[in-house]
Amino acid sequence: MTKPKVPKRRASSQERIERILDATVRLLSHQSLAELSIYTIAEEAEIPPSSVYHFFPQLGDVLAALALRVFAELDEVLNAPFPQPAPASWMALVEQLEARFQHYYQTHPAACELILGAHELAAIRQADRQHDRQLGDSLRVCLERHFQLPVLPDQVDIFTLAMQAADKLLAVDYQQHGRLTPAMCQEATRMMLAYLGLYLPPLLAPVRAD
Repeated sequence: MTKPKVPKRRASSQERIERILDATVRLLSHQSLAELSIYTIAEEAEIPPSSVYHFFPQLGDVLAALALRVFAELDEVLNAPFPQPAPASWMALVEQLEARFQHYYQTHPAACELILGAHELAAIRQADRQHDRQLGDSLRVCLERHFQLPVLPDQVDIFTLAMQAADKLLAVDYQQHGRLTPAMCQEATRMMLAYLGLYLPPLLAPVRAD
């Protein structure tokens, strides 16, 4: 008896979008943004270019969607719990967080090329600056969860500025060497600590657990 043919399940729109983004990640892991196109993405994803255009009319739309994925992953990096015992000082906490971010970039070359690379995609730059503010807010919340912070200035967001300064060093490093070097990663961490140290005393009282 002939077995009835099972109709092939059609991929959902979200599955096809993820397939396109995954293909873009693979391409950016070994080539620059300048070499990327809708056609190379379609070839890597093994789908017709028309399918890519259906979801992303322009290459910039693909990259903007990929940036949102990277931002979500960076949020997870910052919000991941600390191993016990918790960091004994705010400086140790910041060092651990910055080490997490640096490890993320070192293990995600596509994110390096998209966020730290030398390109003129204004939409990505603007979205990155906006996300920096979200990360700065999360950094402050993380510090407040562990330590009693002093009164801080209202005119500037020191946590966002500290993260942006560190990222700028990492971007320069990546653009010069095509990777992040240990020396510049260390300098980025030192820059964060030095700047935040202008506002945070070396010793902060821990938050007491209720």
